[in-house]
Amino acid sequence: IESCSKTMILNFCSYVQWVPGSDVLVAQNRNSLCVWYNIEAPERVTTSSIRGDVVGLERGGGKTEVMVTEGVTTVAYTLDEGLIEFGTAIDDGNYTRATAFLETLEMTPETEAMWKTLSKLALEARQLHIAERCFSALGHVAKARFLHETNEIADQVSREYGGEGMDFYQVRARLAMLEKNYKLAEMIFLEQNAVEEAMDMYQELHRWDECIAVAQAKGHPALEKLRRSYYQWLMDTQQEERAGELQESQGDGLAAISLYLKAGLPAKAARLVLAREELLANTELVENITAALIKGELYERAGDLFEKIRNPERALECYCKGSAFMK
Repeated sequence: IESCSKTMILNFCSYVQWVPGSDVLVAQNRNSLCVWYNIEAPERVTTSSIRGDVVGLERGGGKTEVMVTEGVTTVAYTLDEGLIEFGTAIDDGNYTRATAFLETLEMTPETEAMWKTLSKLALEARQLHIAERCFSALGHVAKARFLHETNEIADQVSREYGGEGMDFYQVRARLAMLEKNYKLAEMIFLEQNAVEEAMDMYQELHRWDECIAVAQAKGHPALEKLRRSYYQWLMDTQQEERAGELQESQGDGLAAISLYLKAGLPAKAARLVLAREELLANTELVENITAALIKGELYERAGDLFEKIRNPERALECYCKGSAFMK
């Protein structure tokens, strides 16, 4: 309903019915009884072979049965009441009860889908202890650990100041981080003047540009140290192109060109040197760039550079090799 999309989940359907008081769907496909215990995961269907026609559903006495006529007799197929009760608990908003039901079940494709559904609903309802349990069951260790730390913060705030602790800025920021809404998390931190916490968040994520932007906007004394750390991280992770762009943005053209050449990007080096007259005067630098351009068969760009330094013979030679006859 939320996405306004339709999905066909069964062909040749001779019977279909919701289990009363739940979101469980029962249908018949020829000689198969199909049950969706979690309709939000239509690909997760439980099937059983039957030899007749489904004629109805009966629910009572703590069990739900599908009635099937097989010749002159009627056979009852019992559904999994635990899975049905899970759907009922979800509808009632009783996520603690839903968790208790799931913990009694083995991990199957159906129960995995239910854990995922419960994790989403628990997060939306800010029932973080339940969400943590869900991610643990699903094997999402990093998310479970992150939520565990968030719960510890909320619990400590609750003990010290009362309430649930969900409105504490660190909890709200961490929930925004969990949803990958880092700009919202940054805003929450900065509203509390927690500049270093916002910077720490971005550093842990290796989002150095955002970290430096926050430090610059707030006039943080560690700005230059951050820039040096960022540059070193780029070099350590062999991101010479990005390091070159950083040096170029800071006005160090020679360092930027050296990094572009090291990254195998002579065209970027040529673009920079063509835009800076003082760099064009460096004969050795220009020779290194043109050699790299020719080696990479970027003849037209090499021709542009030769033309700029008034070497028409070499420029013409490169233009011909690059089929740039208009030049």
